[in-house]
Amino acid sequence: RMDIQAAIHDGKNISEISRMLSVNKSTISRELNRRMTRGMFCSTIKIIATCNVCRKKNYCNFHPKLYYDYKVSDNKARDLRMTPRRKSRLSQETIKEIDEIVTPLIMRGQSLHHIYVSDINLQMLCLERTLRRLIYRRELSVSPSSLRRYVRFPHRLPKKEKSLVIRDIRYIIGRKYSDYLNYVKAHQGISRVEYDSVIGKINDFQAILTITFVKYDFQFGLLIKKGDSSSVLEVLKGLYKKVGEKAKDIFEANLCDNGTEFAQFYEIERYVGQSFYATPYRSNDKPHCERAHEFVRYVFPKGKSLNKVSQEMLDEVFSNINSYVRKSKGDKTPYDLVRAKFGKPFLDAINIQRIDNKKVKLTQLI
Repeated sequence: RMDIQAAIHDGKNISEISRMLSVNKSTISRELNRRMTRGMFCSTIKIIATCNVCRKKNYCNFHPKLYYDYKVSDNKARDLRMTPRRKSRLSQETIKEIDEIVTPLIMRGQSLHHIYVSDINLQMLCLERTLRRLIYRRELSVSPSSLRRYVRFPHRLPKKEKSLVIRDIRYIIGRKYSDYLNYVKAHQGISRVEYDSVIGKINDFQAILTITFVKYDFQFGLLIKKGDSSSVLEVLKGLYKKVGEKAKDIFEANLCDNGTEFAQFYEIERYVGQSFYATPYRSNDKPHCERAHEFVRYVFPKGKSLNKVSQEMLDEVFSNINSYVRKSKGDKTPYDLVRAKFGKPFLDAINIQRIDNKKVKLTQLI
């Protein structure tokens, strides 16, 4: 559905979209007809009957407007699948009979199991777990909180809607996490790099942009303005210029999360390799980066302000982290592995130095 919306914004017709997605034209037509608001024919729209790309949409008197939105369409499709499973298959007469039996006994302090085992007629009407579901769905007169142990057990809460930080959906196409996995599979041995941010307090004005090389557990950090995508882009531009012509060979597959600071991340492709976005609210899409943050938190604990941290301090901290021996790397340090792969000039460009093993220090600084 994201691909369909992006193709609509690119002005493609149904035939072109069907070829792009390798599906039948009728599949695309049904999707558009089912997921959009129906209205009168608009002569302005010539390619696909949507107002997404119409230049007159802001002052057009055509109502209702016809928009295709992948999030709305996906929610409608999900509700269509889930709604039948939410409804009870029991008749209203049966539910009323169950209610007349169960509700008075629960109000007397009896448990569901006690009620169910004690009444043979109730056992003939439904299962015990069905009885509990009816109460949780509020199809009976008694409320769920009337059950003695209801508050002791965790209950499924509505999930927060997943959203993307990029407003123009076209920039997401080809840069999703699934695209990242396919790209890595097709290019074995490629240099994979994960990007994330480390924050201190909520009201801080600066944060740490961490850059992790997956294969070597090598991580270094750069100071950025918290939540500012233009700041991240400028900092990364400066980094790639320092590294020089080898930047495209070093930063080949770049994966970041969906934080607001990475809204312009796709623009780094002018200087380095491909850029990709992790799935919203899925930190395990970039586990190496998250795992390496443990060392950062030794020095900068959660809840401590990062406003007084300088870039020189960061360089020293990450020099110590990358000089820390890793058992998983054959008792070698990330610094030594990266130096053997990319050379010392790269490490000098990012201001990471080798610290003697006996002098490595990973204690709290703030």
